[in-house]
Formats: sequence, structure tokens, C-alpha cells
Amino acid sequence: MNNCTGFAIEENNFIKAPGAPGGNYFGLWIYDTKATNEVYKNRFENLSYANYADGQNWVTGHDELGLAYFCNENIGNYADFYVQEDEYGVAGIQSVQGYADNVTGNKLTPSGAKWHFYNNGAHFIDYYFCDYCDNENPGNIQTFRVNEQPESFENNCPSHYGGVGNIERGLVLTPEQKQEAELDFATNLTSYNNVKALYESLKDGGNTEATLSDVENAWPNDMWELRAELLGKSPHLSMDVLKAAADKTDVLPESVLFEILTANPDELKKEELISYLEDKENPLPEYMIVILKQVAGGTTYKTVLKQQMARYNQTKTRAAHDIIRSILNDSVINYDELRNWFDNIRGVRGDEQIIATYMQEDNFTDALALANMMPGLYGYVGDELIEHGYYLDMLNLHISLALEGRTIFGLDSVEVGNLVFIADNSKGVAGVQAKNILEFAYGYRYCNCIEVDTCSYKSSKNVNYGSFNKAFGPEIDVKPNPADEWAVFSYTLPGSNTEGVIKITDISGKLIKIFNVEGKQGQKIWDTRKIKQGVYLYTFTANGITRSGKVVIK
Repeated sequence: MNNCTGFAIEENNFIKAPGAPGGNYFGLWIYDTKATNEVYKNRFENLSYANYADGQNWVTGHDELGLAYFCNENIGNYADFYVQEDEYGVAGIQSVQGYADNVTGNKLTPSGAKWHFYNNGAHFIDYYFCDYCDNENPGNIQTFRVNEQPESFENNCPSHYGGVGNIERGLVLTPEQKQEAELDFATNLTSYNNVKALYESLKDGGNTEATLSDVENAWPNDMWELRAELLGKSPHLSMDVLKAAADKTDVLPESVLFEILTANPDELKKEELISYLEDKENPLPEYMIVILKQVAGGTTYKTVLKQQMARYNQTKTRAAHDIIRSILNDSVINYDELRNWFDNIRGVRGDEQIIATYMQEDNFTDALALANMMPGLYGYVGDELIEHGYYLDMLNLHISLALEGRTIFGLDSVEVGNLVFIADNSKGVAGVQAKNILEFAYGYRYCNCIEVDTCSYKSSKNVNYGSFNKAFGPEIDVKPNPADEWAVFSYTLPGSNTEGVIKITDISGKLIKIFNVEGKQGQKIWDTRKIKQGVYLYTFTANGITRSGKVVIK
């Protein structure tokens, strides 16, 4: 399924034939849907990769909306579900697979599989399953970047279209079935909008631009106030706000930034944020990155809201697709009704299909008008604008052929050359269309090949604490020094020792503050807003060895 959406893949058997020659065998390969879709109740047996997904299989800006797998049975596969980067480094499916009130119901290969759910996508996956059902519990099998969410009930996996021999529902719905689908769509749309409104009211305190401005314009002496604001809006801070906070190293010390990040585990599930923290100009220490990756497995109120949005969206989209298929397969197609339902789905893919209906009716004016609006509607930038240019080139080619009474078999050499360029450079709909024309009409051959790795386990980054432990003693540093409103003590404990004490006194020896510390590395922040100006002494003791120094409060 290459740049496709709106498909129904249900109750099929994908089986490697006995005695088939060696090589990789795939059940479903789904690439770059950029929309909500579902693979439902299929059987995959003795395959290399039963379900393989690459490219962007989620709605832009909403990783909780996208491609989901429910009620599929896997037997004897090397990999049951496999999400891998495409040649452009893009990968991911819907970040919520199953829900707290409706588990996935997928049966996983009982034994011998290398991967039951391998996720090399741009964000972690929350995977809901029946914890007592046969072959559904991934607790003792192989997953990667998947947060396991066990529930104490099962998915009965009822038929939808029904498979072979079931005539309860055909492609063309009866009036009663259509009315039922319309009601299903409307009910779930209302629920989705209600949850989305709550989610948006909580995100960044209901005003992302204002929160972002507060972070970007903060001065060092605003640290405590900014910390309180960001923690107060957690766990609903957005990716943009957290990135901006990570860049304000003159305002937020690492320990405070770490505190804010750990209060927002949902965004930590996205590889984009972790990579940003690792690669920015002043990257977070490696030990913090390791901990943040572990925190990403947490469940927050924000997680629940995103899960509910995914559930309602999946259900309403399925109903809309049922109605669309019914309209398309009816003896007479009602294009106005069809466009209405594509508009109900919304998004880039919905608009592309509305454009296709205009083209089908030779309404080129409206087709081009909507196509030209899309960059503004969806905020295209960079490569997206280039890709949209290819899309317009293909649209104009189809219009020229229609107006001149030609077919794809009558292209001149310049037009064929343009198709070759688009086929070689576009990774989207335009590239697929160009390749199809060149293969069908002009004898070109393009390899629809998957370059599969050997699926080896990813190596995790482990902190080499030995490089921090100097000789036999603890290490400590304090910044800024002189300090104004706060000072941060960064420490490393020696050897196997995991506890220590930091004591701060004035020059007369009076105890001002004491911190008990633990863990191989860490930070403690000292609130100095009420501390008198002057020189203070600190001692750091661990394993019977003491390090000391002084800090100036100005």
C-alpha cells in the first residue's frame, strides 16, 4: 500500500507456501499513508515480516492518529509487526495501539519469532493487550520501543465486512446499514471533539504561543518563576515549548530542565525530542538521557486524553470509509456526497481525494483551486513545498491530456522526461503516479523493493560511570559561581557507592543547608533567594572521602 489510504484489509490469509524458495516473505507492506487506517483480523503464517510499515503512517502533528493493527493472528513469523525507517529516515505508525477499554486482540507468534513488535519509528508505541489471553501478552517476548499496557479483558474481534461467505455486509450498504454508519460517525465525532477541546485547553496552559514567548524571553533571574509556570502546565507542555526550555541554559540549569522534562513523559516518547536533547549545542549529560528514556514509559492524564482521541477517531474514520466505499461501488456515484465524506475525514489525504473527484468530473477549475490552497491550509515548508510542486505537475499533466484528447500513451519526449524526473525525486503521490505511467505505458521498471536489515537488537547507550569517577573520591562542581538566585551542585559518586551528603555552611561554621544525594550522578539545586550575600563553604562526603569548596552569593 504505497501512499494509499481508506483501505480495508480484513479477514485474509497471508501464508508462505510449503516448499517456497528462500528469501524474505512479506504479508503487508504499508508506506506513507499519512492518515488514519486499520488492518483488521487477518492471519499471517510462516512469513519473514507479517506486517511491515515504513514512512509516515500517522497524521501530521498528531502521532496518536494513524495506522493501527487489531485482531490479527500471527503464527511462525520471524517478525509479526515491524516498523522501520524508509530511505529518507522517516518511520512510525499510530502511537496508540489498542485502548484501555478496547485492547488490540492481536495474537503473536507463540515461539521462535525474533520480533513480535519492533518499533523503530519516530515515537514510542503504547500497546494494549489482554494479559491472560493466549499469545497476546508480550511480557516474555521480543519488543523494541513499545510500552506494554496489560488489561484484564479481551477483544472478541467481531467480523466487520465478514470475510468469505459472509453476506451480512457488502461493499454497498443497505439504507439501514448506511444510517447506522452515519450515526456511528456522528457519535464518535462528537466524543472526539469534546476530548480534543479538553486536550487543547490543557496543552501549554491553553496558549502555546504565550508559553513559548515566556520561555524565549526569560532572563536568568526569572528561573524560579519560569520553573513554577512550566511545572504548573505539565504534563501538557508541547514539543516546541520543551525544546525552547532546553535551549535556555542561561535561565534553566540542567537539574531544573530535567525536572520539567520528567514531568512531561508523553513528549519524551518522541525520538525527535530525545535526539534534540542529545545533539543541541549544550547537550544534556548522557546519564540524564538514559533516565529520560525510561521515564518515557509513564502514563499521564495527557496519555489518557490522546488514547481517547485515537479511539474515537479510529471508530469514526472506519464508519466514514464504509460509507465512502459504498458510494464508490454504487451503480451511480453521487460525487457531491462523496466529497462531503472525504471532507469529513479531513487532512491532506482527504483533500487529495476531493481533487480526484473533481478531476473525474472534468472540473479542473475547482481541482486546481483546492490544490493551490493546500500549502496554506497545511503549512507546507521545505521538502513539503517541493513535493507539492511535483503533485501540481502531475495534476497539470492530467488536465492537459484531458483538454487535448490525449491519453498517457501519447506523451512527447519532454513529458516523458518530466515523468522520469518526478519518479526519481518524489517520494509522495506524484512519484507513485509517475512510476505507474512509465511502467504501464513506456516499459520502465522500478523496483518495489524493501531493503531489510538483519533485524539485530539495537544497542542501548549505557553510561560509563568509570570515566566520571576520579581516583577513589567523589567529584563535585557548583555553577554559577558567584550565584544570585540559585546554585546547582553537580556530583559524581565513586565506585559502587550510591549515597553521599552535601553540607553548606557560612564562614563561621553555621550549617545553612544539607542535601542527601544518591545515584551515580546527579544535581541538587540550592535556592539562594533568601540567602545573605557573602562567601559560603560546602563539603561533599562519600565513601569516607570529602571534597570541599566555596560558593559566593552576590
